[in-house]
Amino acid sequence: MNTLQHAKYQADSLHDYALNYRPLFRDIRVFNTFESLLTGILGSGSGCIQRIAASIPGAADNSERRLRRLVHDENKRVSFSPDNLSQTLTREGAQFLHDADSVEVIVDGSDLRKPQSQNLPYLDHVRDLQGQLINGYRTLEAIGRASDGRQAILFQQTYSTQTPNFISEKRILKDALFAIVRELRAAGVQKITFIMDRGFDDLKVFRWLGAELHVKFVIRGMHFDRSTQRTPTAEPQALVKLMDSFPVLGRFTMKRPVKDKRGKVSWRPTLVEVRAGEIWLDHGKLPMNAVRLAFPSCPRDDREGWLLLTNLPVDTLEAAGAVVRLYLSRWSIEDVFEWTKQALGWEEVRLLDFPAFQRLVTCIWIAAAFVFRLGAAKETPEVKLLASLGGYMFHTGRPPGKKILLRGLRRLVDEEMVRLYHRHHPNAPTPQQTLNSLLGTLHK
Repeated sequence: MNTLQHAKYQADSLHDYALNYRPLFRDIRVFNTFESLLTGILGSGSGCIQRIAASIPGAADNSERRLRRLVHDENKRVSFSPDNLSQTLTREGAQFLHDADSVEVIVDGSDLRKPQSQNLPYLDHVRDLQGQLINGYRTLEAIGRASDGRQAILFQQTYSTQTPNFISEKRILKDALFAIVRELRAAGVQKITFIMDRGFDDLKVFRWLGAELHVKFVIRGMHFDRSTQRTPTAEPQALVKLMDSFPVLGRFTMKRPVKDKRGKVSWRPTLVEVRAGEIWLDHGKLPMNAVRLAFPSCPRDDREGWLLLTNLPVDTLEAAGAVVRLYLSRWSIEDVFEWTKQALGWEEVRLLDFPAFQRLVTCIWIAAAFVFRLGAAKETPEVKLLASLGGYMFHTGRPPGKKILLRGLRRLVDEEMVRLYHRHHPNAPTPQQTLNSLLGTLHK
């Protein structure tokens, strides 16, 4: 297995990276098609198979047909189920974070919107940026961030609640949490902290993470009126009312993420009033630490504030502030969602077979995980070249991001496509002649 050791970064080729998925294929020709699929996804930035096939350097005339056979699982010598792909993605992501002192795992879902689609199978209902119900599918993803700076995609699954024999979204979440922790611990990571948003505010999730998996977590609370007790035998009261009875630990100004109507996030300086302490949930059976953030300077309709539920200590302002910073790091996954949708086109996938749809979306995330690895090898000559081609301005303490690396990678692929075109069309004008003709004095 090709593992990036944390003591020495090295840039793996896409072939080396794809070899981690080789056990899923008994036939080398089918594996080569899988590798070509990843290449085409990176080169095209699209979820359309026709565009993917057209972006594979040196592709044969039957490339599109081979890719379609692969994603539709029409080859008898493969184990190419969406679950097998997802399991391998989790395992390889954990191995990439090998022996990290600690790993923060950000778990969240992203709606795969298909507002104009009518004939796609098992269309579910998701929300658009204005909160209206539209057609689409649901996804669950997890990003791991090691204490030494490495990042990896640890989970991806696309699903619909309309499929036959669908059990529940909680079952998908539970399987994901247990798989991530199992693989991280197999990779030598012992200190694991999960960071999750309001949709995961659930007693079962608290127990899975704390009592069964024995990991730390920070989850933003959604149920402000949940019945809560100050001690196991105290009178129950609404959670927000109980937290507002705690003394104020301190006040400070922080940058708070605020979404506009288009879903764009801006970071707004906000005065914060902090209360924190231990509470008891589930009729006094489940102890929990809570941090209450109030925004006294905000308009009246924006003063609800935040509740953060955690099993980390919150007994001092410094400890409560560390919990707040952990939650704020959750917003980095929003950038990943935006990047994968815009740069890799996973909302463009249109296949009338739902397992094939799931396979292709997962393969797009597998390609994205390769770009994550390139980001960790930023000091190698190859990655520096990609950064330069992508337009990166070298700056100490500000490494190139995924967008820049992918842009540089595409320029290399485009150059190879031009070279292959001239091999088959020797009478075509050279790139130099074409640039001079089209750009004139700008090129000179």
